[in-house]
This record gives sequence, C-alpha cells and structure tokens, in this order.
Amino acid sequence: MTAMVVHAPRMPAFGEADLTNCDREPIHIPGSIQPHGMLLILHPDSLVVLQAAGDPAALLGWTGAPVVGSRLHDLLPAEVVGALGRLLDSLPGLPRSRASLEAVLPGGQRADLILHRAAAGLMLEIEPLPGDLPSVRPSPLPLVQAMLARVAAAPSLREACQAATEEVRRVTGFDRVMVYRFLPDGSGAVIAEARAEDLGSFLDLHYPASDVPQQARQLYLDNWVRLIPDAAYVPRPIEPALSPLTGEPPDLSFCGLRSVSPLHLEYLANMGVRASMSLSLVRNGRLWGLIACHHRTPWQLPFVQRAACEVFAQMVSLQFEAQEQSEDFAERERQQRVHEGLLRVMAQEGDLAQGLIRHRPNLLDFVRSDGVALLIEGSYAAIGRTPEEAEVRALAGVLAGLAEDGVAATDSLPALFPPAAAHAAVASGVLMLVVSRDPRDCILWFRPEVPQTVTWAGNPNKPVELAPDGPRLTPRRSFEAWRETVRGRSHPWRAVELEAARTFRVSLLEVVLRRLDEVARERAKARERQDFLMAELDHRVKNTLANIQALVRHSSGGAATVDGFVQELGRLQAMAQAHSLLARSRWEGAGLHALVEEELRAFRGAGAAPDARIAVEGPDLRLKPKAALALSLALHELATNAAKYGALSVPDGQLRIAWRPDGERIRLDWTETGGPRVVPPARRGFGSTVIERGLAYEVGGVVALEFDPAGLRCRVDMPLRQVVDAGALLPAFARSVRAAATPGVRLRGRRVLVVEDSALVAMELESALAAEGVELLGPAATLAEARALLRADPPDAALLDVELDGEQVFPIADLLAEQGVPLAFATGYEAGAVLPARFVGARVLVKPFRGEEALTLLRRMLAPG
Repeated sequence: MTAMVVHAPRMPAFGEADLTNCDREPIHIPGSIQPHGMLLILHPDSLVVLQAAGDPAALLGWTGAPVVGSRLHDLLPAEVVGALGRLLDSLPGLPRSRASLEAVLPGGQRADLILHRAAAGLMLEIEPLPGDLPSVRPSPLPLVQAMLARVAAAPSLREACQAATEEVRRVTGFDRVMVYRFLPDGSGAVIAEARAEDLGSFLDLHYPASDVPQQARQLYLDNWVRLIPDAAYVPRPIEPALSPLTGEPPDLSFCGLRSVSPLHLEYLANMGVRASMSLSLVRNGRLWGLIACHHRTPWQLPFVQRAACEVFAQMVSLQFEAQEQSEDFAERERQQRVHEGLLRVMAQEGDLAQGLIRHRPNLLDFVRSDGVALLIEGSYAAIGRTPEEAEVRALAGVLAGLAEDGVAATDSLPALFPPAAAHAAVASGVLMLVVSRDPRDCILWFRPEVPQTVTWAGNPNKPVELAPDGPRLTPRRSFEAWRETVRGRSHPWRAVELEAARTFRVSLLEVVLRRLDEVARERAKARERQDFLMAELDHRVKNTLANIQALVRHSSGGAATVDGFVQELGRLQAMAQAHSLLARSRWEGAGLHALVEEELRAFRGAGAAPDARIAVEGPDLRLKPKAALALSLALHELATNAAKYGALSVPDGQLRIAWRPDGERIRLDWTETGGPRVVPPARRGFGSTVIERGLAYEVGGVVALEFDPAGLRCRVDMPLRQVVDAGALLPAFARSVRAAATPGVRLRGRRVLVVEDSALVAMELESALAAEGVELLGPAATLAEARALLRADPPDAALLDVELDGEQVFPIADLLAEQGVPLAFATGYEAGAVLPARFVGARVLVKPFRGEEALTLLRRMLAPG
C-alpha cells in the first residue's frame, strides 16, 4: 500500500494572497516600504549600508554611487552620525526598543530618524517632517497625561472607550477614530466612535474574523502602532531583496515604514479611506482590540506624536483592564451579599430546594435570570419562567457530562440540544450547577431567547467578490449595513456569574456534608476564603492603579524625551508579566523559576536554543503575590541594566541567577561576568531604589548591590514566609536542591503510568513525557484500563488523577503502594479535602499545571535517597 502524503498549504508570496489564503501571507517580510520615507539597513559594526529602500536623491540629495555599499558617514552629516552613535549606545537590548532624534538632512529637510536593532542589521528609518511643523515642539508627556485623565474619569468601560476615541481624534486630527473590540468568536465590533459630522456612523457594526487575519493580530501584539499616511502609495522595494547577514528577506515587524498587504490597501480603498492608523489594546498578553483611525485624504503624523499615541494606548489598555475589574468587583460584592443570605436560609431549612426559592434573597437574585429549577434529593422546585419538569430532567442528563468543576453553561441551548428549540422563548440560555455526582441533584438557571439584530458591515455570508479581471477573490466593496437576526440565543453568561455558581456549589456541598455530620468547619473555611478573595480583589485593583500612577510619575520625571519615557515604561510590562503568572494560579502564588524566565525571555534572543550566556538554577518553589510583584520589578531593573551596560551588552558576557534555601530565608544571587568594566554610579537612580528599597520595604528582604569591576553582583535574601506553604516545603527543600543539582536523574527509558480522564490534560502529559524519552503506560481514563496496564511489570512511577468521571483513583494507588511504586496525585481540589488519611503527605500536582511541572515532580520522585 502506498503511504498517503499530506502537503501543508503553500504560503503565498507577499502581495499574491487573496481572501482564501490571506491568513498565511508573510506580511512581516513584504520586501518593500511605504514611499513617504527611506529605510537604510546598516551593518551593526561598520555602519555600511547593506540594504536600502526609498528615494536617496529626493531625501538625501544623493546622486553618486549606489547607496548600498556606502558608509553612513557619506550619506549624513558628521554631527548627525555622531548623534546616532550616541543614540545607539543608549538603546536597550529589548526586541521592541526604538530610539529617535530630529535632524537636518543634507538638502536642508528636517526629518525624524528612528533606529532599532534587527537580525538583518541596524534599521534606520528616515521620515521627512512637514515644512510647517514648528521647529520647537512641546513635550508630548503633558498631552498624554491630559488624555489619560479624561479616560480615567469615565464611570464605565463603554464611556472610557468613547473618551479614548475622542481624545485620539482631538490629538491626531483623523476624520474617524473607533475602538474596535475582538469578540470571543474572533469577530469584531465597533463599540465607540468619534467622527466628523459629515461621515456616516460605523458604531455597533460587526466585522467577520477574516477581516483581521491571525498573522496581522500577531503583528499588532508585537508592534503597538501602525501608520499608513497614503493608502494609494506605490511601494519602494528593498534592494537587494535578501539580507547579506541572514540570507533571508529582512523582518520589518518593528519598522514603521513597513509596506502593508495589497489586500488591506484594497480594503481601505473600498471603504473610502486614504490614510489610517491602528493602536493596539492588549490585556494579559492578548489582543483585546484596536483604536482604529481613518482619514479621507493623505495624513501624516510625526514619530514623536505616534510614540505619544503608543504610550497612550499602553496606558489605556491597563485602564480598561482596571475598569473591567472594577465592574466585576461590584457584581461580586452584590453576589456575596446574596450568597450570605442564602447561607443563612440553608442553615435553617429542612427542605433545601424550597428554602432556596421561597425566601428573599433567593436563587433568582443570586444569578440574573428569568427562572431557576432545582432537583435536590429527588424533589423538584422551580421559580420564575422555566421549561416543564420533564424537560428540565431530560436537560439535566444532557448537560451533566459537560459540567467542568460542577458547572456547565451555554447561551445557545438549541444549538447544543436541538429539542430545546421548542422552548427557546423560555430557555435559550442555561447555567447548570451539579450538586453531586448524580446529575439528578442540580440547579439550573434559565434565560430566554433575546432576538437580536446583528448589524454586519456587509453580508457576512458573502464576504468576497470575484474580481472582473479573473478568479482572484477580493475584499468586499459593499459596506452597507447587513442585518441578520440571530435566534435561539440568550444574553451570555459572564465569568463572574460562573465563578459565583462554583462558589455557591461549594456552599451547597458543605450543607450536604453538615447533614452527614462532616460539618461547619468546611463551611467556615469556604466563607473565610470567599471573604479573603473579595478583600484581596478590592486591594489588588486599588493597589494596581496606585502602582501604575507611581510608576508613571517616577518614569516621566526621569525621562527627557518621549522615547525615554516609552523605555521607562518597560517596568509596566514587568509588572504585567508577573500579574499574568499570578493569574494562572488564581493569585495563590507565582513560580520563582517561571518569574525569572519571563523577565529574561526578551534577552535570550530569537533562536530556538536557550542563550548559553544565561544560567538559571534553583529549586521549584512559589512566591506569594506581593513578593512576586516586588521581585519581578527588581529583576526587570537588573536585566535592563545588564542589557544596556552589563554582561548582556557584549557577546562574551555571562549571567547566572541562582537561589537556594538558607535556614529561614531564601537566598538569590545575581552574578554578571565578562562584561564591560563596572564603575559604581555617581548617584542612585530610580532603578536602584526599586531593587534595594522596594524589596526590603515590600517583603522584608535584604538586598546587597556590589559594583565589582569584573561584573555587577546582587544578593537578595527573602524571609521563607514569602514562599507559598513554606512550612510544608521545609522538609522537601533538601530533596528539591539535590534533585535540581543532580543531572543523573534521567527520565529517558523510565516507565510511567498516567491515569487521567481529561483528554487535553492527558495530551499535555503525553507530549511532555514523550519529549523526555519516557515510556508511557496509558493514558488510562478509567480504573479498568489502569488495572489492565498494571497486569504486566510495575512501572517506575505513576501520575494519578484523583477523580475519574465519578470514580476515585485510590484503588489503583493502593495497588501501586503495595508494589512500592512512587506516585503523585493530580487534582484541582485542596489536597487535604480529597486525599484519604493513608495518602496524607503524598505528592500532589495542583491543576492547572504544565507538562514541565510534571517532569520536575517525576525527577524528584525518581531521585535516589
């Protein structure tokens, strides 16, 4: 039999894509630039021009030999080249770092010169400035602060978005400015708009996901601002096409002159747009939306003004996130008050189902809905508008298998369960809470169908048209509103409502346990944790806003230019990275190893292999949120200093970060070697204050900075209390250190049994173990499958999910324990609440976890001694 070969779709060349393959167009390597400026790609050492694009005669007055091969000193005045050299020396080693200066070109033309590093060499962009631009321009920082003040004063997210559009239009002069938000299905909607009076409105128009392809969304994440001064331009090719340094077309991801896809230009032309600018809105490392600017005539913005808009977009992204958190917090407070009232009712009522609906507050007050039905201990009760009892019971059986963590939700029930279409007017949306393993014990909230007219910018079912000159698909030309009525959908369930349902499920389980005399202790724990989470969220929102305000104040005070201000705001990125790590653990803690790697990721280079200059060593442990945030800022300052002045600023420099337990403290050492000679600073800057005073003040740490001429050294001592579960970790520290320091613990060839009923979690473990050469037994999704696998020789180790679709894994754990096989449990519950007494103290992987964490745990389990 001949094997079938499946070929991957061919990537179209830039400019050859149509709407069937535009999501694969390599828009980061267009091979050309927009013609309003000039691009010189320079050798990083000799400053010889390796590649060029643009009109050197018009911009530089250059009519001699070809630009390529010339030296920068031949093209620009000596004082400009000197200023560029000083600018280059001050440029951080971050991938997105750019610096600019204003200079006078040989022909007398004033221009912005923008510089950044790339694999193909030094990218120097030259953008001429309008002749009527004042020679002395005011600092944009007060302008940015005024724009932010208007947004911060808005009482809601929607009004904050509207304020942002009005401020951007006021500052830039574009005809139309919109906030375009991406929706969960990938499509987008215009949620705010400021426009000229003679323009029609795009407000509330929806756009298909294909309008912004995935690779374009990635570029919006990489580069926060993109300007097209004239969409009718003729691109200028880069010559030669391939970089002499890389042998490939130069990557223009961070280049403001980068030419854009012809499809996008055609799209703009069909909309009657001649110039456009996009500013990214990012939340938790993901593209949340765009501030999109349109103009009917060519429209150019100087770099300094664009940089100010970029800072505004970054700050507004944080402001929008804080606004959403504030609105969620208000809803959580309301739910908490209702929750407490329901707890009082449940403590007194003999008939639990009736007690939850006959009093006020009741379950309808808890989750906003039109009806709620309960199936508790065989009895049925309902309030509000609900389907008939028989239909509710049938629906409970269907949804029970979809309930993760005991909760299932949908806003389009007929699409999931077609028979439900008969009662869509009552129950198009349902939120189900499973009280026990028996799906007959559950609570279901219902929302009715909300027939909504979605206004699409053109018919979404006919998004393209055939071009008159052939079969090539082109962007649609009609942007007339196309209205499509959506049936069988309810208002969607919000994340805070799903969280509230999960919290309430815990309370219900406590009541059931109390009725079985396993009792009020668990309820008090859950209530205490809920109160703590509410207080912690309130504190965290306010503290985050206070930190942002303090960082902006300190950064703006120490930055002479908007470029310096942009670079200073890297501290906000460090804070955001730490926030993301803490969010993955629901703010219970952040792994120290992950924290260090996240702060160093930008300095490791673009290659697939780790940077050999950087060594990271230490046991796997988690820091409490306050310590993680303080240490992330300190690490950012140290890494930025190393990239600008220290070991990471030269090819031969070395950096080692190592930590270990030392009695009642954790000691972390930052050691740089092989870099430029270190000279102690004449004065302490804000960065040194963040490192020394910040850690000591926030976490009771002791910091010692040593300006050794051979390399900067920093020692950080933190109290062990800043480690999550420090008391439980103390006996394991010695084992952790030995395991981390013992390269002999190899996993290749070891036989590991995996018992896990979640397909995605099993795939994660399977991929991680296979990469290490582990011989995998399983994964087994049931007890029967696990027993069958154990009939052969016992494995070397085992990873066991505690609960397998209603069955507990402990019979398998008992068999393994009898055979002396080291094992670990995986669970999303608190270990003490689900592990029987005979397994108290066993190793536990807390869900969610990554494959790397499982590998680390396996190495510890299989380490000798």
